[in-house]
Amino acid sequence: MQAVVLVGGQGTRLRPVTYDIPKSLVPLRNRPFMGYMLDFLRSAGLDGAVLSLGYLPDPIQAYLCDKQDLGGFSVDYAVENQALGTAGGIKNAEKYLDGDTLVVVNGDVLTGMDLARTIEVHRASDALATIVLTSVEDPTAYGLVEVDHEMLVHRFIEKPAADEVTTNLVNAGVYVLEPEVLSMIPPDREVSIEREVFPELQESGRLRAHITSSYWRDIGTPRSYLAASHDVLSGAVGAREGFEYLDVDPSVELGKNVRLLPPVSIAEGCTISALATIGGRSSLGKGSVVGEGAVVEGSILLDGAEVEAGAIVRGSVIGPRARVGNNSIVRGLSVLGAGCVIGEGNVLDQGIRVNPGVVVSPRSLRF
Repeated sequence: MQAVVLVGGQGTRLRPVTYDIPKSLVPLRNRPFMGYMLDFLRSAGLDGAVLSLGYLPDPIQAYLCDKQDLGGFSVDYAVENQALGTAGGIKNAEKYLDGDTLVVVNGDVLTGMDLARTIEVHRASDALATIVLTSVEDPTAYGLVEVDHEMLVHRFIEKPAADEVTTNLVNAGVYVLEPEVLSMIPPDREVSIEREVFPELQESGRLRAHITSSYWRDIGTPRSYLAASHDVLSGAVGAREGFEYLDVDPSVELGKNVRLLPPVSIAEGCTISALATIGGRSSLGKGSVVGEGAVVEGSILLDGAEVEAGAIVRGSVIGPRARVGNNSIVRGLSVLGAGCVIGEGNVLDQGIRVNPGVVVSPRSLRF
């Protein structure tokens, strides 16, 4: 049995990080997200996966070519020449599939659900497709799915207003499909499985739901990406054998009186100067530099990022090789793109985003 993983999107909600890094490779605890996805699929006993690629396909293939620990799990690549949508991406992968029941997963879903159980539930029914649902606290941010007492999908509701909410169940981005569903998808054009294929299956009574109460989060926004990072660092999901709350590579250079407040993950080649503080569930990528007295809390520093002396980074994402100048403050879900420079004494707040390569002059920004 195989899976199709939909990783063709541009990750627009996570920009500017995804201008340079495909969303499926953004790190959680200094491990590319794709590693967690493959663990999830392998845990269900699947034989392999076809990655439906579109945007920035080369780094994804390069990452997987370097992996040696897949244990016979096969990986194929179906690269789109044009945007094909969720159903079109599945159709484009058809030539790599074995004609059996298949699993489809959105490429930004981090979950601890029991996929093998979902497959069992699907096979015990007469459904052509089973859609996994999960409950959320704020249903207005998602498209909702109503089901009846037999778990047949009753209707879809697109991002309702507060007074239109009838359920808190949302599409979790995990599906089990029979091969007949592929024949419903026209080739070589953009097709949405949610808006075009599922409604047709629902009308014929062949679309069922399976509800999971397990951990689930998409990583597609700065807020959800940081939350997923925090959860992985704390062991709430994705914990592997030998899990440690203080994950510091032996090559890391630590100055005097550095405070490390676990859980943290600090990758190889990092330098942390005297009196700096790293905590609040932070992750530092390869070769990152934290200056004297600087503070990094609840944040992600990607490879080669630099936080200079006296600077403070809280609840934010610092892109590869980006630099936060002396005594600057970056907080409040701010996101810095690759190679940008925030000059000395600036304050970035309230989700501000700085594109790759931009240089902000010293003391010019208070936001």
